[in-house]
Amino acid sequence: MEVYTARFGTLEVAPEKILRFPRGMVGFPELKEFFFVPLPDNDVFVWMQAVNNPDVAFLMVDPFVFFPDYEVDLSEAVCEFLGIKDPSDATLLTVVTIPSRNVREMTTNLLAPVVINHVKGLGRQVILESSGYRTKHLLFHRVPPHEARRACG
Repeated sequence: MEVYTARFGTLEVAPEKILRFPRGMVGFPELKEFFFVPLPDNDVFVWMQAVNNPDVAFLMVDPFVFFPDYEVDLSEAVCEFLGIKDPSDATLLTVVTIPSRNVREMTTNLLAPVVINHVKGLGRQVILESSGYRTKHLLFHRVPPHEARRACG
């Protein structure tokens, strides 16, 4: 099927690539279907585009690349809702924000990861209550400031 997007133009999307989000995303409960648009030569970030709203696309990231100690304990209810019987059926991503197009200030939302049963094509954004995580964690928190990286003064 053809899907028009504001960011990527018209894309051909196979029906089996459509992800269903019965509860939508936080702030977008009316959007129930999404698909991934990969970034060329980049396996860390991916766009998640809404099928029914050409203006809505979320930049997503594998949070474990930047936060190897990130811990997500999914409730039995979430696993049942998504039909996750084996952890290998699940993909976990987080939403990225790029403020003022300054890549160094990119953050990701560790409080509300997106969990996808990639076998069933079913997804849900989950709020990790009492986790201590926030909606904005700097992705490049380990990169020293530009001035500190200069080899010569």
